[in-house]
Amino acid sequence: MNSSWGNSSLTWYSTDSDFEVTPILSFWLFLIFDVGAIICTIFVLYHLLSERQARNALHNHIPIILLFLASAFEWIDIPFHLQYFHTGIVHPSTPILCLIWWFIDWGFYYTIAVLLVFASFERHILIFHSHLVATRRKRLIFHYIPILIILLLMCTFYVVAIFAPICESTFAYDEDLCGVHACYGTIPFFVTVEQFVFGAASICLIAIFSLTLLVRVIQQKHRVHGAIQWKKQRKLAIQMISLSLLYMTFSLPFTIIYLVRLYGQSDWGGEVLPLFFFLSYFTILLLPYVCLSNLPDLWKKLKICPTRQHRVGAIVPHA
Repeated sequence: MNSSWGNSSLTWYSTDSDFEVTPILSFWLFLIFDVGAIICTIFVLYHLLSERQARNALHNHIPIILLFLASAFEWIDIPFHLQYFHTGIVHPSTPILCLIWWFIDWGFYYTIAVLLVFASFERHILIFHSHLVATRRKRLIFHYIPILIILLLMCTFYVVAIFAPICESTFAYDEDLCGVHACYGTIPFFVTVEQFVFGAASICLIAIFSLTLLVRVIQQKHRVHGAIQWKKQRKLAIQMISLSLLYMTFSLPFTIIYLVRLYGQSDWGGEVLPLFFFLSYFTILLLPYVCLSNLPDLWKKLKICPTRQHRVGAIVPHA
């Protein structure tokens, strides 16, 4: 997540802020939520990938990719934060670690945002224009190729921005995230694309597509003949809207403050900025739980298994 503010760095905590997020509090909250997120991610991915029907369902493909991106945060990004909170030093103190950390922290975060934009738009197709993905060729054109293009574009953008020698980054090993921002944050083109296209525009489009999806599904209830078909549409809509709400809830405040400070009042929102920066990570940490909540078939299995075990245990052989 890009959190550069001009030439200044953003820390988790501030002595001038009434909304202080101390390293100790950050450490324990991240540790607790990260462990839970890892377990939940493994559980959900196993279900989605092991069952053919779930694996082949088009509406599950974006959530699967999101969970893999979230796994990089859970296994690499968050542990880097934890190590820094514990010792106060980035270790090992090498440029390559900082570059990889920035690539995951910023690149993967905004890749999730752009994928959600496409997913919220595609959900209209899957629900109301399913004929566009009825054949293998159409699925390739309207589903697989757009996802591949998004991943390639986002990867290329951040590889160039972070790894290419377009500028010289400073690695502050005594600060979290190696000083939080890479040097591309000083280049207008990269800042504009990241903050307006990947950041603000993504949030606006996600909100528009999700809101119109909700309205269309509600209207469709009175037009569809058959409760089963409408329940299926409602399920697809709820899955998308819940993911959209998760992202907007934790990303919108931070994005608004960033844009106002960058292009308006440079001192506006400074007291709450560390708090919203910290909270933006919960988009990732809560993502597996939102995905889990949208798998009713899995919930049914979880409810059935304990019942079966109880019944088996109740059968006692007679002598």
